[in-house]
Amino acid sequence: MNDAAQPKLLGFAGQRDVIDSERLRAVTRCEVIAMRDLLGKRMIAITSAAPGADGVFLKTCVELRIPVIVILPFPEEQFDDEYKDAEEWAMTRQLCSVALAMYVVPGNHLASDAHHLVTQQLLEWADAFLIVSNGELQEGASCTAEAVKEARDLGIPSRMIDVVSYTAKWETPPDPRRKARHGFDTRADLLNFLDARFSEQG
Repeated sequence: MNDAAQPKLLGFAGQRDVIDSERLRAVTRCEVIAMRDLLGKRMIAITSAAPGADGVFLKTCVELRIPVIVILPFPEEQFDDEYKDAEEWAMTRQLCSVALAMYVVPGNHLASDAHHLVTQQLLEWADAFLIVSNGELQEGASCTAEAVKEARDLGIPSRMIDVVSYTAKWETPPDPRRKARHGFDTRADLLNFLDARFSEQG
């Protein structure tokens, strides 16, 4: 299959504190559409489902009919402890229920370790990243900061949405010649591999 026809993955990382969700939703929608133009119509999103920006991204992808792979740090029955707002958790569960696939990182980890493992999975698979941040990206400060630094180190094209100004800029510019990092020609091949991988790790 032509490399350009391979499904490419758009990773997402975002902070939990979102002041103006409507403004964030508007800019996120524009950026996701632009990323689909960059990565191709077969683009698949890959994200966690933490409170805040993750939910905005998930909802945007569902509205745009972009398939989503969700990776959780804990099983759903444990993950709800992350949410203070019951309505937000109910919405997140609904969005996850229509995801293309949902996986849980293996093991019984402390919260910080589990979220770190999710970020590592996203970094391993993403062909490009969309990141929502307030600009406080000191190394080791958060999973968002980790995603920014490691995506830069790996040369993964990364687009940053600033939640103070609600503007976006390239942190790492894209290379249109870059092949899909996962190397699978079809969505089914990719999902079969992920199914087996997470099953073995579980």
